[in-house]
Amino acid sequence: MEQTNLKKCGIICEYNPLHNGHARHIQEAKKASGCDTMICVMSGNFVQRGDGAVLDKYTRARHAVLAGADIVVELPTVFAVGAAEDFAFGAVRLLSALGCECLHFGSESGDAEALAAVADFLLDPPAAFQKKLKDNLSKGMSYPQSVSKAAARYIDASILDKPNNTLAIEYIKEIKRQNSGIVPMTVTRTSDYNSDDLLSEFCSASAIRTAFNKQDFKKIKRHVPHFVYEDLVGNQFYRQQNFEIFAHGFLITSNAGYLRNIYGAEEGLHNKLIKNATLPCYDDLLFATKSKRYTLLKIKRLILCSVLNINKNVMRKAKKAKPYFKVLAINADRCDILSDFAAQGAADIKNLDETQKEIYAIDRKAANLYSALCQKQGNLDRSMPMQKIDVNAYKSGKKGD
Repeated sequence: MEQTNLKKCGIICEYNPLHNGHARHIQEAKKASGCDTMICVMSGNFVQRGDGAVLDKYTRARHAVLAGADIVVELPTVFAVGAAEDFAFGAVRLLSALGCECLHFGSESGDAEALAAVADFLLDPPAAFQKKLKDNLSKGMSYPQSVSKAAARYIDASILDKPNNTLAIEYIKEIKRQNSGIVPMTVTRTSDYNSDDLLSEFCSASAIRTAFNKQDFKKIKRHVPHFVYEDLVGNQFYRQQNFEIFAHGFLITSNAGYLRNIYGAEEGLHNKLIKNATLPCYDDLLFATKSKRYTLLKIKRLILCSVLNINKNVMRKAKKAKPYFKVLAINADRCDILSDFAAQGAADIKNLDETQKEIYAIDRKAANLYSALCQKQGNLDRSMPMQKIDVNAYKSGKKGD
């Protein structure tokens, strides 16, 4: 990693949508890290839950810059829609390639050392743990449950029962696996990202999405910056049910040979999808396919990977390929960051090798699909130039990009 004059801190995010807690985190990360450059690595139009984002990636990237980020780059789709370990792998690798010195994230623990200790254990566990893990999986437990129960005799496994802790541990594991120089930093996160509670000061993005789907904008307003609220009210294009109808039809016309090769298809899951695709609706398909071992999120991610043709061979290539970056938005006063990225030797989307082009083609496919589901013509990846956000003009009321 080439040394530069910029001190860069990274945040890995989805901002689906960005809310007041996210905006506060950006400011806290800047202060705690002492950085002069805040890089957000953000999921594109589809996110880790196997859904489309409520707002497109360019709108969400603009929100991040207005909230204090200096630059937002897209996490390639193959990683953005993966399970925690794949999500963390792609994001940490990209931040390393861009020369980040630290990674700042929220966790229920709020203790980076405690999280690192669990990461160390999971990277090199005793043989007895591995045996217990296999036994738990054979009993039909989900992978996270199996890990937590197997680890209980060695560590305080309660730390693994919280979703933000679990993702934080994956980040730290990847930093260690990749021998990255990134320093992990955390702040205590008090809200449950699966909660639909809108009563507390800082609520979850999940709660906002639930209210958004009910068109209950009054409840949303106090929890998001005004620029996010304006876009949620005035830019209501994506509807998850449109994707579900499309995906259901896609599976009905698929075959076992195709689905067998999709990343995440294992132990006959592809056969269950084919069998259950003939059920009347998407929810019936999901609940008939899920089991104690395979959660709804696992099934939803598998279906999305099927639609986008993220197969096992593509994922193998993606994990070996040199990271590339696509800028979604940048503070207009910080174009020096682009020169810094070039100095790091990071590949932008104009200079991809053949393998990188294959991975980037999935990003383009995801963008095309999202546009179609929003009943919009064209692909913003083709028509949208890199957004240079004039933050000062926006704050003065001119709202110029």
